[in-house]
Amino acid sequence: MKLTREYLATYTYLESEIKRLRRRIKYYENNPLTFEYGIVKGSLNQFPFTECHFVVSGANVKSNEEREKMVRQLLIDLKGNEQLFEDMKLEIECFLEKLPVEEVEIKHILAMKYIERISENEIANELGYERRAIGKKIDRFLLKQCVE
Repeated sequence: MKLTREYLATYTYLESEIKRLRRRIKYYENNPLTFEYGIVKGSLNQFPFTECHFVVSGANVKSNEEREKMVRQLLIDLKGNEQLFEDMKLEIECFLEKLPVEEVEIKHILAMKYIERISENEIANELGYERRAIGKKIDRFLLKQCVE
């Protein structure tokens, strides 16, 4: 396996997609479908005012069955994306383990960024570089991977 920019972009996208799915599932769990209705007293606009009773109810956008079906599909999507993300993470780890000893710095940088999910700013601070230098090191390494 070669580590490419596209592969890492897909890996990063999967992480954001997993967060989005979790957020949607949590919303549906925290906001159950409710049916509210009631009777309100009022009167007609014309004189003499006459008392009337009005039945008021909220709009039902989706039925409970449709909503449960959507949540089930979100859970299936989440599980599939989590599995794919973990598989990709394992492939990246295996790739990094096979790097030669002289690549120890980039190996450390890539592990911090893609395995530990540390930002480039934090990596730069920890290693004593500017943030741009970290990005350039990664770019050079990935470019070298494409050429080989």
